[in-house]
Amino acid sequence: MRDDLCRIGIIDIGSNSIRLVIYDTTSEGGYKIIKECKYSARLSEKITKEGRLEQRDMETIIPVLRQFKEICDEFEVDKVRAGATAAIRNAANSAEIITFLSEATSIPIEVISGHQEAYFGFLGVINAFDVEDGFVIDIGGGSTEITLFRGRRYQHSISFPFGAVNTNSMFGQGGNWTAEQVHKLQAYVIGRLVEHEWLSTGSELPLFGLGGTLRSLGKLDQKTRDYSLQNSHGYTMPTETIEHFMATLPLTPFEKRKELDGLSKSRADIIVSGLIIFHTVYQYIGASSSVISGEGLREGMLHDLLKPEEPVRDSALEYSLNTIIRFDIRTSKRHLDHIYKLAHSLFEAFTVEGDKVEQDMLIYVATMLHRTGTNINYYQSKRHTRYWLMNSPIRGLTHRQLILCALIASYSTKSRKQKMSNLHKDILLASDDELIHKLGALVQLSIALDSSEIGIVSDLKADLHGNNLSLELQGAPALLIGLEDIENALKAFRSAWSVKVKLGFPSNG
Repeated sequence: MRDDLCRIGIIDIGSNSIRLVIYDTTSEGGYKIIKECKYSARLSEKITKEGRLEQRDMETIIPVLRQFKEICDEFEVDKVRAGATAAIRNAANSAEIITFLSEATSIPIEVISGHQEAYFGFLGVINAFDVEDGFVIDIGGGSTEITLFRGRRYQHSISFPFGAVNTNSMFGQGGNWTAEQVHKLQAYVIGRLVEHEWLSTGSELPLFGLGGTLRSLGKLDQKTRDYSLQNSHGYTMPTETIEHFMATLPLTPFEKRKELDGLSKSRADIIVSGLIIFHTVYQYIGASSSVISGEGLREGMLHDLLKPEEPVRDSALEYSLNTIIRFDIRTSKRHLDHIYKLAHSLFEAFTVEGDKVEQDMLIYVATMLHRTGTNINYYQSKRHTRYWLMNSPIRGLTHRQLILCALIASYSTKSRKQKMSNLHKDILLASDDELIHKLGALVQLSIALDSSEIGIVSDLKADLHGNNLSLELQGAPALLIGLEDIENALKAFRSAWSVKVKLGFPSNG
C-alpha cells in the first residue's frame, strides 16, 4: 500500500504546544493520519519584557524536535514541513531563533505569517465542511486568527497578537479571574476588532472554531449533556451554551476547574482567557452558532503542500468519501457506484416526505461505505460497519447525518422491528426511525441485487401504482447467485415501504 503513497510529517511549533502529525497521502490529495505526538511548551510564557525568546529557553525544545525527527525517520517519512507560529513569529529575535532551531535540529523551519496561519486554518475548515459562507476563528496560545469566507472562497483575514496563553498572563491571576479582569480583556479585544470593518459584514453566519479552547468547550458541553456521539468535529454549540460558559467558567476557581469532567488539567488555567476572546468575537460578529472543527492549521499546511494551485475542494463530502474508499474499502469503486445506481433508480420511484435531496445523499454515503466492517470481520461486518461509521473521519456531514448513514449502511433484515434511534434520541429526530427503516431496507435490497459484485443485474425499472411496485430487473438472463439474499431483502423492503412488490427477472429470451 505504501508504494503509491507519500508519507508527510507536519510539525506545528505553536505558542502553547508543539505537535508532529504524520500523514499517508495519495496523488489525488487524500490523506490519513497514522501518528501524532504532542509536547506542551508554552512558548508564549517564555517571551521576555523586551519581546525576545532567549536561546537558553529555546534549548529546551531542541530535544523535542530532534525526537520528532527520529520518529519521522522511523516511520520512513518522505517529506517534513515544519512551521513556527505566533510565539516565534512575534519575537523580536525571530530570525535568530529560527536559524538556531533549524541548525540544531537539521529540520528546515519556516515562519508562518499571520496571514498564512489564517489561510491554512481556512483550508483545514473548508475541506472538512460542506458550507458556503462563514467565519473561522483560531485561538492559539499567542495569537488569534479570524477569517471570513464566501462561496467557499477566502475573503478576508486578520491575525491578532493575543491568544489564550499570553492574555492569561496579561489579565488573569494564575488562572483566576475577577469581573473587572474579564471586562478589561473584553475591552482589549473589542479595541482591536473595531479596526476591521469587514468583521461586521457577516451577521448570522456560523463561526467555525479551531484550537484547544474550542475543543475543550465542546468536550465540556458534551459531558454536561451526556451527548451520545463522542465526536468533537462538527459539534455545534448554540448561543445559549456559549453564554452559559461565559457566565460560569470565569467565576469558577482555578482549582475547581481542574476537576471539571472533560477539561484537561493542563488547560484549566487558560480556558477562561480563550473563552473570553472567543465570546467577545462571537458577539461582535453576530454569529449564529459555533461549530467545532477537528481540522485546521496542520491540515491546511498539508492541503497547501499537496495541491497549492487548487487546495479548496468543491465538496468536502465527496473528497472525504474518495479518500476513505482509497484507504479503507476493500472493493472496487465500480461496484459501489453500481449499487448506488440501482438504489437511486429504486428511490426515484417513490414520493417521500422530507428533504429528498438529503435522503438521496444518505443513500449514496451508505452504499459507498457499507463494506467498511468487512475489514474487521466479514461475517459480522454490519456490526463493525456501524461502529466504524459512528467514529469515522467522514467530513461534510452533520452529526445527525453521520448517525443516519451508519444505521442505514449497517441495516439488516433483523432490524425490521427494532427502534433504531434509541441510543441517539438526543441527536436524531422523532421521524428518523421510520427514515432509517425505509432507506436501510432500500440500500440492502440494492446491495442484494448485486451480491455477486459482477453486475448481473445491470439496471432496474421501478413503477409505483398505489401501494403496488413493479420492479423489472435488467441484465443477463441467468440470475443464479444471490436469489436468497434478494428474497430476504425484499421482505424487509415490503415491510418498511408498505408496498406489494412484483419482481420481474430478465427474460431468457
